[in-house]
Amino acid sequence: MSERLGPDVAATIASTASAVATESKIPPESAVSVSRRKKSPPPDTPENTRTRSLVILSFWVVVITVGLPLWWITTAIYRAPLPLKEMQSWADGRACRAEFPLLIDIEAPTLPDPENLLKTVQHALDDANDFSAHHLRLRLSTNSSKVEDGKESVAATLRLSQGAAGSPHSYVLSPSSRAIDLFYSPSYNPTSLSAFVASTLQEIFAEEQQMISYLLASSTPTPSPSPSSGGGNGGNGVKVVNKVNTVEIARKMSRIVKYSPMYHLTFSLFTATGNPSNWEIEEAVSEYLQPLLDALGGISGFTVDSQIQFYASLSSSVVPTWVPDSEEEGVGGKYTLKKEDLSSFINSAEWPLVSITSYPTINFIIYIPAADQAPLIIPTSSTNAFLLPQWGGVMIHNPPAESDNTHLTKEALKPALDIFATQLLSLLGAPTHPASLPIRLDSLTRQRSAELLVSASSTLGSLYRLTLALPSISIPPSVSTSVSSTLSSLTATCQELRHGRFGGALEEGRNAEEQAEKAFFEKSMVGQVYFPEEHKVAVYLPLMGPVGAPLLMAALKEISRLVRVWKASKLKK
Repeated sequence: MSERLGPDVAATIASTASAVATESKIPPESAVSVSRRKKSPPPDTPENTRTRSLVILSFWVVVITVGLPLWWITTAIYRAPLPLKEMQSWADGRACRAEFPLLIDIEAPTLPDPENLLKTVQHALDDANDFSAHHLRLRLSTNSSKVEDGKESVAATLRLSQGAAGSPHSYVLSPSSRAIDLFYSPSYNPTSLSAFVASTLQEIFAEEQQMISYLLASSTPTPSPSPSSGGGNGGNGVKVVNKVNTVEIARKMSRIVKYSPMYHLTFSLFTATGNPSNWEIEEAVSEYLQPLLDALGGISGFTVDSQIQFYASLSSSVVPTWVPDSEEEGVGGKYTLKKEDLSSFINSAEWPLVSITSYPTINFIIYIPAADQAPLIIPTSSTNAFLLPQWGGVMIHNPPAESDNTHLTKEALKPALDIFATQLLSLLGAPTHPASLPIRLDSLTRQRSAELLVSASSTLGSLYRLTLALPSISIPPSVSTSVSSTLSSLTATCQELRHGRFGGALEEGRNAEEQAEKAFFEKSMVGQVYFPEEHKVAVYLPLMGPVGAPLLMAALKEISRLVRVWKASKLKK
Protein backbone atom coordinates (compact mmCIF):
# COMPACT_ATOMS: atom_id res chain seq x y z
CA MET A 1 0.00 0.00 0.00
CA SER A 2 2.92 2.32 0.79
CA GLU A 3 4.22 1.78 -2.72
CA ARG A 4 0.86 2.88 -4.22
CA LEU A 5 0.31 5.96 -1.97
CA GLY A 6 3.89 7.13 -1.75
CA PRO A 7 6.15 7.26 1.34
CA ASP A 8 4.93 10.62 2.66
CA VAL A 9 1.22 9.79 2.45
CA ALA A 10 1.76 6.35 3.95
CA ALA A 11 3.72 7.79 6.87
CA THR A 12 1.02 10.35 7.52
CA ILE A 13 -1.75 7.71 7.56
CA ALA A 14 0.32 5.49 9.86
CA SER A 15 1.00 8.27 12.36
CA THR A 16 -2.64 9.33 12.31
CA ALA A 17 -3.81 5.79 12.92
CA SER A 18 -1.28 5.40 15.74
CA ALA A 19 -2.48 8.61 17.37
CA VAL A 20 -6.11 7.56 17.10
CA ALA A 21 -5.24 4.18 18.54
CA THR A 22 -3.36 5.77 21.45
CA GLU A 23 -6.25 8.11 22.29
CA SER A 24 -9.01 5.48 21.94
CA LYS A 25 -6.88 2.63 23.13
CA ILE A 26 -7.49 0.68 19.84
CA PRO A 27 -4.69 -1.38 18.35
CA PRO A 28 -3.09 0.19 15.28
CA GLU A 29 -3.98 -2.87 13.07
CA SER A 30 -7.74 -2.45 13.82
CA ALA A 31 -7.62 1.23 12.95
CA VAL A 32 -6.10 0.43 9.55
CA SER A 33 -8.85 -2.13 8.84
CA VAL A 34 -11.55 0.43 9.64
CA SER A 35 -10.00 2.83 7.19
CA ARG A 36 -10.07 0.15 4.52
CA ARG A 37 -13.83 -0.50 4.81
CA LYS A 38 -15.84 0.54 1.72
CA LYS A 39 -18.26 3.31 2.27
CA SER A 40 -21.90 2.51 1.41
CA PRO A 41 -23.45 4.64 -1.38
CA PRO A 42 -25.58 7.53 -0.29
CA PRO A 43 -29.34 6.90 -0.37
CA ASP A 44 -31.21 7.72 -3.58
CA THR A 45 -33.01 10.96 -3.65
CA PRO A 46 -36.67 10.93 -4.75
CA GLU A 47 -35.65 12.75 -7.90
CA ASN A 48 -33.12 10.03 -8.89
CA THR A 49 -35.63 7.29 -8.16
CA ARG A 50 -38.26 8.96 -10.29
CA THR A 51 -35.77 9.47 -13.14
CA ARG A 52 -34.72 5.80 -13.10
CA SER A 53 -38.37 4.68 -13.13
CA LEU A 54 -39.13 6.93 -16.08
CA VAL A 55 -36.12 5.60 -18.01
CA ILE A 56 -37.19 1.97 -17.48
CA LEU A 57 -40.78 2.80 -18.34
CA SER A 58 -39.74 4.63 -21.53
CA PHE A 59 -37.74 1.61 -22.70
CA TRP A 60 -40.70 -0.70 -22.16
CA VAL A 61 -43.08 1.72 -23.88
CA VAL A 62 -40.83 1.79 -26.95
CA VAL A 63 -40.53 -2.04 -26.96
CA ILE A 64 -44.28 -2.59 -26.62
CA THR A 65 -45.57 0.16 -28.91
CA VAL A 66 -42.87 0.13 -31.59
CA GLY A 67 -40.63 -2.95 -31.29
CA LEU A 68 -43.21 -5.70 -30.96
CA PRO A 69 -45.56 -4.41 -33.72
CA LEU A 70 -42.60 -3.89 -36.03
CA TRP A 71 -41.33 -7.42 -35.33
CA TRP A 72 -44.81 -8.88 -35.81
CA ILE A 73 -45.34 -7.10 -39.13
CA THR A 74 -41.94 -7.95 -40.57
CA THR A 75 -41.97 -11.61 -39.50
CA ALA A 76 -45.68 -12.45 -39.88
CA ILE A 77 -46.50 -15.27 -42.34
CA TYR A 78 -49.08 -14.27 -44.92
CA ARG A 79 -51.92 -16.75 -45.24
CA ALA A 80 -54.35 -15.94 -48.00
CA PRO A 81 -57.94 -16.82 -47.07
CA LEU A 82 -59.10 -20.21 -48.34
CA PRO A 83 -62.67 -21.57 -48.47
CA LEU A 84 -61.83 -24.43 -46.13
CA LYS A 85 -65.41 -25.61 -45.58
CA GLU A 86 -66.03 -25.80 -49.30
CA MET A 87 -62.73 -27.62 -49.86
CA GLN A 88 -63.61 -30.14 -47.17
CA SER A 89 -67.05 -30.60 -48.68
CA TRP A 90 -65.58 -31.48 -52.07
CA ALA A 91 -63.01 -33.79 -50.51
CA ASP A 92 -65.73 -35.66 -48.61
CA GLY A 93 -67.91 -35.99 -51.71
CA ARG A 94 -70.74 -33.90 -50.31
CA ALA A 95 -70.49 -30.94 -52.70
CA CYS A 96 -71.42 -32.80 -55.86
CA ARG A 97 -73.50 -35.85 -56.62
CA ALA A 98 -71.87 -37.03 -59.84
CA GLU A 99 -74.36 -38.25 -62.44
CA PHE A 100 -73.79 -39.89 -65.81
CA PRO A 101 -77.06 -39.88 -67.77
CA LEU A 102 -76.59 -41.73 -71.07
CA LEU A 103 -79.04 -40.74 -73.77
CA ILE A 104 -80.10 -43.58 -76.10
CA ASP A 105 -82.04 -42.75 -79.26
CA ILE A 106 -84.59 -45.36 -80.32
CA GLU A 107 -85.55 -45.82 -83.96
CA ALA A 108 -88.46 -48.21 -84.41
CA PRO A 109 -90.38 -47.31 -87.59
CA THR A 110 -91.91 -50.80 -88.00
CA LEU A 111 -93.17 -51.28 -84.45
CA PRO A 112 -96.89 -50.64 -83.94
CA ASP A 113 -96.49 -49.01 -80.52
CA PRO A 114 -92.90 -47.84 -79.98
CA GLU A 115 -93.77 -45.46 -77.15
CA ASN A 116 -95.20 -48.27 -75.04
CA LEU A 117 -92.06 -50.34 -75.69
CA LEU A 118 -89.88 -47.40 -74.69
CA LYS A 119 -91.72 -46.98 -71.38
CA THR A 120 -91.51 -50.69 -70.62
CA VAL A 121 -87.79 -50.83 -71.39
CA GLN A 122 -87.14 -47.69 -69.33
CA HIS A 123 -88.89 -49.21 -66.31
CA ALA A 124 -86.91 -52.43 -66.73
CA LEU A 125 -83.62 -50.50 -66.87
CA ASP A 126 -84.46 -48.41 -63.82
CA ASP A 127 -85.50 -51.45 -61.79
CA ALA A 128 -82.35 -53.40 -62.67
CA ASN A 129 -79.95 -50.50 -62.08
CA ASP A 130 -78.45 -50.46 -58.57
CA PHE A 131 -76.08 -47.57 -59.33
CA SER A 132 -78.28 -44.52 -59.78
CA ALA A 133 -75.42 -42.17 -60.71
CA HIS A 134 -75.02 -44.01 -64.04
CA HIS A 135 -78.31 -44.58 -65.85
CA LEU A 136 -79.68 -44.90 -69.37
CA ARG A 137 -82.35 -42.57 -70.71
CA LEU A 138 -84.34 -43.65 -73.75
CA ARG A 139 -85.77 -41.26 -76.32
CA LEU A 140 -87.65 -41.82 -79.55
CA SER A 141 -85.62 -40.31 -82.37
CA THR A 142 -88.83 -39.18 -84.11
CA ASN A 143 -89.44 -36.82 -81.18
CA SER A 144 -85.97 -35.32 -81.24
CA SER A 145 -84.03 -33.25 -83.65
CA LYS A 146 -80.32 -33.37 -84.30
CA VAL A 147 -78.12 -32.71 -81.31
CA GLU A 148 -76.85 -29.17 -81.41
CA ASP A 149 -73.46 -28.02 -80.20
CA GLY A 150 -73.41 -27.67 -76.44
CA LYS A 151 -76.46 -29.92 -76.02
CA GLU A 152 -76.66 -33.37 -74.51
CA SER A 153 -74.66 -35.96 -76.47
CA VAL A 154 -76.18 -39.23 -77.67
CA ALA A 155 -74.42 -42.31 -76.31
CA ALA A 156 -75.89 -44.75 -78.87
CA THR A 157 -78.67 -45.17 -81.41
CA LEU A 158 -80.78 -48.32 -81.18
CA ARG A 159 -82.40 -49.22 -84.49
CA LEU A 160 -85.14 -51.83 -84.24
CA SER A 161 -86.20 -53.75 -87.34
CA GLN A 162 -88.01 -56.98 -88.00
CA GLY A 163 -85.85 -60.06 -88.43
CA ALA A 164 -86.34 -63.12 -90.59
CA ALA A 165 -89.29 -65.37 -89.96
CA GLY A 166 -88.68 -67.79 -87.14
CA SER A 167 -85.46 -66.11 -86.04
CA PRO A 168 -84.93 -65.12 -82.38
CA HIS A 169 -84.10 -61.63 -81.14
CA SER A 170 -80.55 -60.59 -82.01
CA TYR A 171 -78.45 -57.47 -82.40
CA VAL A 172 -75.40 -56.34 -84.33
CA LEU A 173 -73.11 -53.55 -83.10
CA SER A 174 -71.21 -51.60 -85.71
CA PRO A 175 -67.49 -51.41 -84.82
CA SER A 176 -67.12 -47.94 -86.35
CA SER A 177 -70.30 -46.17 -85.20
CA ARG A 178 -72.67 -45.81 -82.27
CA ALA A 179 -75.49 -47.61 -84.08
CA ILE A 180 -76.95 -50.79 -82.58
CA ASP A 181 -79.06 -52.78 -85.07
CA LEU A 182 -81.55 -54.95 -83.17
CA PHE A 183 -83.59 -57.52 -85.07
CA TYR A 184 -86.70 -58.72 -83.29
CA SER A 185 -88.64 -61.88 -84.06
CA PRO A 186 -91.80 -61.35 -86.15
CA SER A 187 -93.74 -63.36 -83.57
CA TYR A 188 -92.40 -61.33 -80.70
CA ASN A 189 -93.99 -60.85 -77.35
CA PRO A 190 -93.83 -57.21 -76.12
CA THR A 191 -92.64 -58.39 -72.73
CA SER A 192 -89.87 -60.57 -74.13
CA LEU A 193 -88.80 -57.84 -76.58
CA SER A 194 -88.58 -55.18 -73.88
CA ALA A 195 -86.57 -57.55 -71.68
CA PHE A 196 -84.19 -58.31 -74.57
CA VAL A 197 -83.71 -54.61 -75.38
CA ALA A 198 -83.04 -53.79 -71.73
CA SER A 199 -80.53 -56.65 -71.32
CA THR A 200 -78.78 -55.64 -74.57
CA LEU A 201 -78.27 -52.06 -73.42
CA GLN A 202 -77.13 -53.22 -69.98
CA GLU A 203 -74.62 -55.58 -71.54
CA ILE A 204 -73.13 -52.88 -73.77
CA PHE A 205 -72.62 -50.34 -70.95
CA ALA A 206 -72.02 -52.76 -68.05
CA GLU A 207 -68.22 -52.45 -67.92
CA GLU A 208 -68.33 -48.66 -68.07
CA GLN A 209 -70.84 -48.57 -65.21
CA GLN A 210 -68.69 -50.87 -63.08
CA MET A 211 -65.53 -48.83 -63.63
CA ILE A 212 -67.20 -45.49 -62.86
CA SER A 213 -68.84 -47.02 -59.81
CA TYR A 214 -65.44 -48.31 -58.65
CA LEU A 215 -63.83 -44.90 -59.18
CA LEU A 216 -66.42 -43.04 -57.16
CA ALA A 217 -66.79 -45.70 -54.45
CA SER A 218 -63.06 -46.14 -53.84
CA SER A 219 -62.29 -42.43 -53.73
CA THR A 220 -65.33 -41.03 -51.91
CA PRO A 221 -66.23 -41.99 -48.34
CA THR A 222 -69.62 -43.65 -48.41
CA PRO A 223 -71.99 -42.29 -45.74
CA SER A 224 -73.66 -44.69 -43.37
CA PRO A 225 -76.99 -45.82 -44.83
CA SER A 226 -80.07 -44.36 -43.23
CA PRO A 227 -83.14 -46.50 -42.50
CA SER A 228 -85.05 -44.80 -45.29
CA SER A 229 -82.40 -45.50 -47.89
CA GLY A 230 -82.57 -49.25 -47.46
CA GLY A 231 -78.78 -49.44 -47.14
CA GLY A 232 -78.26 -49.69 -50.92
CA ASN A 233 -76.64 -46.46 -52.06
CA GLY A 234 -74.86 -43.78 -50.09
CA GLY A 235 -75.97 -40.18 -50.00
CA ASN A 236 -73.79 -39.45 -53.02
CA GLY A 237 -75.33 -42.17 -55.16
CA VAL A 238 -72.26 -44.40 -54.94
CA LYS A 239 -72.79 -48.06 -54.41
CA VAL A 240 -70.21 -50.51 -53.12
CA VAL A 241 -69.24 -52.81 -55.98
CA ASN A 242 -69.55 -56.49 -55.13
CA LYS A 243 -66.36 -58.25 -54.14
CA VAL A 244 -65.97 -60.32 -57.33
CA ASN A 245 -66.29 -57.30 -59.59
CA THR A 246 -64.06 -55.20 -57.33
CA VAL A 247 -61.10 -57.57 -57.73
CA GLU A 248 -61.44 -57.67 -61.51
CA ILE A 249 -61.96 -53.92 -61.87
CA ALA A 250 -59.11 -53.17 -59.46
CA ARG A 251 -56.84 -55.25 -61.68
CA LYS A 252 -57.93 -53.23 -64.72
CA MET A 253 -57.52 -49.92 -62.92
CA SER A 254 -54.03 -50.83 -61.70
CA ARG A 255 -52.66 -50.87 -65.24
CA ILE A 256 -54.13 -47.50 -66.29
CA VAL A 257 -51.70 -44.61 -66.58
CA LYS A 258 -52.61 -41.41 -64.76
CA TYR A 259 -54.55 -39.00 -66.90
CA SER A 260 -52.61 -36.34 -68.75
CA PRO A 261 -53.72 -33.93 -71.50
CA MET A 262 -50.66 -35.06 -73.45
CA TYR A 263 -48.73 -38.34 -73.69
CA HIS A 264 -45.44 -39.20 -75.33
CA LEU A 265 -45.33 -42.48 -77.27
CA THR A 266 -41.94 -44.09 -77.84
CA PHE A 267 -41.65 -46.98 -80.33
CA SER A 268 -38.41 -48.91 -79.86
CA LEU A 269 -36.88 -51.71 -81.89
CA PHE A 270 -34.48 -53.78 -79.81
CA THR A 271 -32.59 -56.46 -81.69
CA ALA A 272 -30.11 -58.91 -80.21
CA THR A 273 -27.96 -58.64 -83.36
CA GLY A 274 -27.12 -55.94 -85.90
CA ASN A 275 -30.21 -56.65 -87.98
CA PRO A 276 -32.66 -55.31 -88.95
CA SER A 277 -30.85 -52.05 -89.48
CA ASN A 278 -33.94 -50.00 -90.41
CA TRP A 279 -37.72 -50.15 -90.19
CA GLU A 280 -40.62 -48.27 -91.73
CA ILE A 281 -42.05 -47.20 -88.40
CA GLU A 282 -43.06 -43.73 -89.51
CA GLU A 283 -45.15 -45.04 -92.41
CA ALA A 284 -46.63 -47.81 -90.24
CA VAL A 285 -47.66 -45.41 -87.45
CA SER A 286 -49.14 -43.00 -89.95
CA GLU A 287 -51.27 -45.68 -91.61
CA TYR A 288 -52.18 -48.08 -88.81
CA LEU A 289 -52.08 -46.06 -85.59
CA GLN A 290 -52.66 -42.42 -86.47
CA PRO A 291 -56.45 -42.85 -87.04
CA LEU A 292 -56.77 -44.10 -83.46
CA LEU A 293 -54.65 -41.22 -82.14
CA ASP A 294 -56.85 -38.78 -84.03
CA ALA A 295 -59.96 -40.35 -82.49
CA LEU A 296 -58.40 -40.02 -79.05
CA GLY A 297 -57.54 -36.37 -79.68
CA GLY A 298 -60.61 -35.14 -77.83
CA ILE A 299 -59.38 -36.89 -74.68
CA SER A 300 -55.58 -36.53 -74.86
CA GLY A 301 -52.94 -35.48 -77.35
CA PHE A 302 -49.89 -37.54 -78.37
CA THR A 303 -46.33 -36.99 -79.49
CA VAL A 304 -44.43 -39.84 -81.13
CA ASP A 305 -40.78 -40.79 -81.55
CA SER A 306 -38.87 -43.98 -82.36
CA GLN A 307 -35.45 -45.54 -81.88
CA ILE A 308 -33.39 -48.63 -82.79
CA GLN A 309 -31.02 -50.36 -80.37
CA PHE A 310 -28.63 -52.99 -81.72
CA TYR A 311 -27.13 -55.90 -79.76
CA ALA A 312 -29.70 -55.49 -77.01
CA SER A 313 -29.33 -58.37 -74.58
CA LEU A 314 -31.99 -59.55 -72.16
CA SER A 315 -31.71 -59.16 -68.41
CA SER A 316 -29.46 -61.71 -66.76
CA SER A 317 -32.42 -63.01 -64.76
CA VAL A 318 -34.34 -63.94 -67.92
CA VAL A 319 -33.28 -67.36 -69.20
CA PRO A 320 -35.45 -68.77 -72.02
CA THR A 321 -36.29 -72.46 -71.77
CA TRP A 322 -35.84 -74.75 -74.78
CA VAL A 323 -38.91 -76.82 -75.53
CA PRO A 324 -38.53 -79.39 -78.35
CA ASP A 325 -41.44 -79.99 -80.71
CA SER A 326 -41.00 -83.76 -80.39
CA GLU A 327 -38.92 -86.26 -78.49
CA GLU A 328 -36.59 -86.74 -81.45
CA GLU A 329 -33.44 -84.70 -81.04
CA GLY A 330 -32.81 -82.06 -83.66
CA VAL A 331 -36.31 -82.17 -85.14
CA GLY A 332 -37.19 -78.66 -83.96
CA GLY A 333 -38.43 -76.67 -81.02
CA LYS A 334 -38.74 -73.24 -79.54
CA TYR A 335 -37.56 -71.10 -76.65
CA THR A 336 -40.22 -70.10 -74.17
CA LEU A 337 -40.49 -67.49 -71.46
CA LYS A 338 -42.11 -68.20 -68.12
CA LYS A 339 -44.75 -65.88 -66.76
CA GLU A 340 -42.45 -64.71 -63.96
CA ASP A 341 -39.81 -63.75 -66.57
CA LEU A 342 -42.05 -61.10 -68.11
CA SER A 343 -41.81 -58.69 -65.16
CA SER A 344 -38.01 -58.57 -65.51
CA PHE A 345 -37.87 -58.78 -69.31
CA ILE A 346 -36.94 -55.11 -69.71
CA ASN A 347 -33.20 -54.62 -69.32
CA SER A 348 -33.42 -51.16 -67.76
CA ALA A 349 -29.66 -51.03 -67.08
CA GLU A 350 -28.70 -51.23 -70.78
CA TRP A 351 -31.76 -50.29 -72.80
CA PRO A 352 -32.15 -46.52 -73.40
CA LEU A 353 -35.78 -45.99 -72.48
CA VAL A 354 -35.71 -42.62 -70.71
CA SER A 355 -37.38 -39.83 -72.67
CA ILE A 356 -36.66 -36.21 -71.83
CA THR A 357 -40.18 -34.84 -71.86
CA SER A 358 -42.56 -33.26 -69.42
CA TYR A 359 -45.37 -35.59 -70.49
CA PRO A 360 -45.94 -39.16 -69.27
CA THR A 361 -44.19 -41.62 -71.58
CA ILE A 362 -45.75 -44.84 -72.86
CA ASN A 363 -43.22 -47.28 -74.30
CA PHE A 364 -43.89 -49.83 -77.02
CA ILE A 365 -41.08 -52.28 -77.75
CA ILE A 366 -40.53 -54.77 -80.54
CA TYR A 367 -37.84 -57.27 -79.53
CA ILE A 368 -36.12 -59.47 -82.07
CA PRO A 369 -34.15 -62.33 -80.44
CA ALA A 370 -30.82 -63.68 -81.59
CA ALA A 371 -30.68 -66.68 -83.90
CA ASP A 372 -29.56 -68.98 -81.08
CA GLN A 373 -32.69 -68.03 -79.08
CA ALA A 374 -35.22 -68.06 -81.91
CA PRO A 375 -38.07 -68.59 -82.09
CA LEU A 376 -38.81 -67.00 -78.71
CA ILE A 377 -42.38 -67.64 -77.58
CA ILE A 378 -44.61 -66.57 -74.70
CA PRO A 379 -46.84 -69.62 -74.14
CA THR A 380 -49.45 -67.69 -72.14
CA SER A 381 -49.97 -65.10 -74.92
CA SER A 382 -51.65 -65.79 -78.24
CA THR A 383 -50.11 -62.62 -79.71
CA ASN A 384 -46.62 -63.22 -78.31
CA ALA A 385 -46.92 -59.87 -76.53
CA PHE A 386 -47.52 -58.69 -72.99
CA LEU A 387 -48.55 -55.51 -71.19
CA LEU A 388 -46.60 -53.78 -68.44
CA PRO A 389 -49.06 -51.85 -66.23
CA GLN A 390 -48.70 -48.06 -66.35
CA TRP A 391 -45.59 -48.41 -68.51
CA GLY A 392 -46.24 -49.81 -71.97
CA GLY A 393 -46.23 -52.99 -74.03
CA VAL A 394 -43.75 -55.46 -75.49
CA MET A 395 -44.02 -57.72 -78.53
CA ILE A 396 -41.50 -60.41 -79.40
CA HIS A 397 -41.10 -60.62 -83.18
CA ASN A 398 -39.65 -63.74 -84.77
CA PRO A 399 -38.95 -62.92 -88.44
CA PRO A 400 -39.45 -65.77 -90.93
CA ALA A 401 -36.24 -67.52 -91.83
CA GLU A 402 -36.68 -66.85 -95.55
CA SER A 403 -37.40 -63.11 -95.13
CA ASP A 404 -35.01 -60.20 -95.46
CA ASN A 405 -33.90 -59.67 -91.88
CA THR A 406 -32.15 -56.36 -92.60
CA HIS A 407 -35.34 -54.36 -93.12
CA LEU A 408 -38.76 -54.32 -91.47
CA THR A 409 -41.42 -53.19 -93.89
CA LYS A 410 -44.64 -51.38 -93.08
CA GLU A 411 -46.64 -54.53 -93.74
CA ALA A 412 -44.44 -56.57 -91.40
CA LEU A 413 -45.06 -54.01 -88.65
CA LYS A 414 -48.86 -54.07 -88.98
CA PRO A 415 -49.45 -56.97 -86.51
CA ALA A 416 -47.26 -55.24 -83.93
CA LEU A 417 -49.04 -51.89 -84.29
CA ASP A 418 -52.45 -53.54 -84.08
CA ILE A 419 -51.34 -55.07 -80.78
CA PHE A 420 -49.93 -51.74 -79.60
CA ALA A 421 -53.23 -50.01 -80.43
CA THR A 422 -55.08 -52.49 -78.22
CA GLN A 423 -52.50 -52.05 -75.46
CA LEU A 424 -52.73 -48.26 -75.72
CA LEU A 425 -56.49 -48.35 -75.22
CA SER A 426 -56.01 -50.64 -72.24
CA LEU A 427 -53.37 -48.37 -70.69
CA LEU A 428 -55.60 -45.32 -71.15
CA GLY A 429 -58.52 -47.10 -69.47
CA ALA A 430 -60.92 -47.75 -72.34
CA PRO A 431 -63.30 -50.65 -71.62
CA THR A 432 -62.69 -53.88 -73.51
CA HIS A 433 -66.37 -54.13 -74.48
CA PRO A 434 -68.36 -53.41 -76.57
CA ALA A 435 -66.86 -53.84 -80.02
CA SER A 436 -67.81 -50.34 -81.15
CA LEU A 437 -64.78 -48.05 -80.93
CA PRO A 438 -66.82 -44.79 -80.76
CA ILE A 439 -68.83 -46.14 -77.81
CA ARG A 440 -65.64 -47.25 -76.07
CA LEU A 441 -64.07 -43.81 -76.58
CA ASP A 442 -67.22 -42.15 -75.22
CA SER A 443 -66.98 -44.44 -72.20
CA LEU A 444 -63.33 -43.46 -71.81
CA THR A 445 -64.35 -39.78 -71.86
CA ARG A 446 -66.83 -40.35 -69.06
CA GLN A 447 -64.35 -42.41 -67.03
CA ARG A 448 -61.64 -39.79 -67.37
CA SER A 449 -64.12 -37.08 -66.33
CA ALA A 450 -64.95 -39.06 -63.19
CA GLU A 451 -61.24 -39.63 -62.52
CA LEU A 452 -60.42 -35.93 -62.83
CA LEU A 453 -63.37 -34.98 -60.63
CA VAL A 454 -62.22 -37.35 -57.91
CA SER A 455 -58.53 -36.47 -58.27
CA ALA A 456 -59.05 -32.70 -58.08
CA SER A 457 -61.38 -33.10 -55.08
CA SER A 458 -58.82 -35.32 -53.35
CA THR A 459 -56.05 -32.76 -53.97
CA LEU A 460 -58.23 -30.05 -52.43
CA GLY A 461 -58.71 -32.30 -49.40
CA SER A 462 -54.95 -32.77 -49.08
CA LEU A 463 -54.42 -29.01 -49.24
CA TYR A 464 -57.15 -28.52 -46.64
CA ARG A 465 -55.48 -30.96 -44.23
CA LEU A 466 -52.05 -29.45 -44.88
CA THR A 467 -53.35 -25.96 -44.09
CA LEU A 468 -54.76 -27.09 -40.76
CA ALA A 469 -51.79 -29.28 -39.80
CA LEU A 470 -49.18 -26.55 -40.45
CA PRO A 471 -50.49 -23.18 -39.22
CA SER A 472 -47.03 -21.64 -39.70
CA ILE A 473 -46.94 -22.33 -43.43
CA SER A 474 -47.49 -19.38 -45.75
CA ILE A 475 -50.33 -19.33 -48.24
CA PRO A 476 -49.55 -16.93 -51.11
CA PRO A 477 -52.35 -15.24 -53.09
CA SER A 478 -51.65 -17.51 -56.07
CA VAL A 479 -52.80 -20.52 -54.04
CA SER A 480 -56.06 -18.82 -53.18
CA THR A 481 -56.58 -17.95 -56.86
CA SER A 482 -55.88 -21.53 -57.96
CA VAL A 483 -58.23 -22.93 -55.31
CA SER A 484 -61.01 -20.62 -56.45
CA SER A 485 -60.44 -21.66 -60.06
CA THR A 486 -60.47 -25.33 -59.01
CA LEU A 487 -63.76 -24.98 -57.18
CA SER A 488 -65.31 -23.15 -60.12
CA SER A 489 -64.17 -25.85 -62.56
CA LEU A 490 -65.34 -28.64 -60.27
CA THR A 491 -68.79 -27.07 -60.06
CA ALA A 492 -68.86 -26.72 -63.85
CA THR A 493 -67.72 -30.34 -64.25
CA CYS A 494 -70.53 -31.54 -62.04
CA GLN A 495 -73.07 -29.50 -63.98
CA GLU A 496 -71.78 -30.70 -67.35
CA LEU A 497 -71.97 -34.33 -66.22
CA ARG A 498 -75.48 -33.85 -64.91
CA HIS A 499 -76.64 -32.48 -68.26
CA GLY A 500 -74.91 -35.18 -70.29
CA ARG A 501 -72.30 -32.90 -71.87
CA PHE A 502 -69.33 -35.18 -71.28
CA GLY A 503 -66.89 -33.39 -73.59
CA GLY A 504 -67.35 -30.17 -71.63
CA ALA A 505 -67.10 -32.11 -68.37
CA LEU A 506 -63.73 -33.52 -69.41
CA GLU A 507 -62.44 -30.06 -70.30
CA GLU A 508 -63.57 -28.55 -66.99
CA GLY A 509 -62.22 -31.52 -65.07
CA ARG A 510 -58.86 -31.14 -66.80
CA ASN A 511 -58.69 -27.50 -65.73
CA ALA A 512 -59.74 -28.39 -62.18
CA GLU A 513 -56.99 -31.00 -61.89
CA GLU A 514 -54.37 -28.61 -63.28
CA GLN A 515 -55.31 -25.78 -60.92
CA ALA A 516 -55.53 -28.10 -57.90
CA GLU A 517 -52.05 -29.48 -58.57
CA LYS A 518 -50.75 -25.95 -59.08
CA ALA A 519 -52.16 -24.86 -55.72
CA PHE A 520 -50.86 -27.86 -53.80
CA PHE A 521 -47.33 -27.74 -55.23
CA GLU A 522 -46.82 -23.96 -54.99
CA LYS A 523 -43.04 -23.48 -54.69
CA SER A 524 -43.08 -20.73 -52.08
CA MET A 525 -45.42 -22.76 -49.90
CA VAL A 526 -43.76 -26.15 -50.23
CA GLY A 527 -40.39 -24.72 -49.21
CA GLN A 528 -41.67 -23.81 -45.73
CA VAL A 529 -43.19 -27.21 -45.04
CA TYR A 530 -39.74 -28.44 -44.01
CA PHE A 531 -38.85 -25.43 -41.78
CA PRO A 532 -39.16 -26.66 -38.16
CA GLU A 533 -40.05 -24.41 -35.23
CA GLU A 534 -36.68 -25.11 -33.55
CA HIS A 535 -34.97 -23.09 -36.27
CA LYS A 536 -36.95 -20.01 -35.29
CA VAL A 537 -35.84 -20.34 -31.68
CA ALA A 538 -32.23 -20.68 -32.81
CA VAL A 539 -32.54 -17.48 -34.87
CA TYR A 540 -34.35 -15.28 -32.31
CA LEU A 541 -32.63 -16.31 -29.08
CA PRO A 542 -29.19 -14.77 -29.83
CA LEU A 543 -30.92 -11.53 -30.85
CA MET A 544 -33.47 -11.24 -28.06
CA GLY A 545 -31.25 -12.46 -25.18
CA PRO A 546 -28.82 -9.50 -24.87
CA VAL A 547 -31.65 -7.00 -25.25
CA GLY A 548 -34.39 -8.70 -23.29
CA ALA A 549 -32.38 -9.77 -20.20
CA PRO A 550 -31.39 -6.24 -19.02
CA LEU A 551 -34.88 -4.90 -19.66
CA LEU A 552 -36.49 -7.76 -17.78
CA MET A 553 -34.11 -7.50 -14.79
CA ALA A 554 -34.58 -3.72 -14.55
CA ALA A 555 -38.36 -4.15 -14.64
CA LEU A 556 -38.24 -6.79 -11.88
CA LYS A 557 -36.07 -4.57 -9.65
CA GLU A 558 -38.38 -1.60 -10.17
CA ILE A 559 -41.43 -3.70 -9.35
CA SER A 560 -39.70 -5.03 -6.24
CA ARG A 561 -38.92 -1.45 -5.12
CA LEU A 562 -42.51 -0.37 -5.62
CA VAL A 563 -43.72 -3.32 -3.56
CA ARG A 564 -41.39 -2.38 -0.71
CA VAL A 565 -42.53 1.24 -0.80
CA TRP A 566 -46.14 0.13 -0.76
CA LYS A 567 -45.59 -2.16 2.22
CA ALA A 568 -43.73 0.59 4.12
CA SER A 569 -46.55 3.05 3.53
CA LYS A 570 -49.05 0.55 4.89
CA LEU A 571 -46.98 0.00 8.04
CA LYS A 572 -46.82 3.73 8.70
CA LYS A 573 -50.59 3.93 8.52
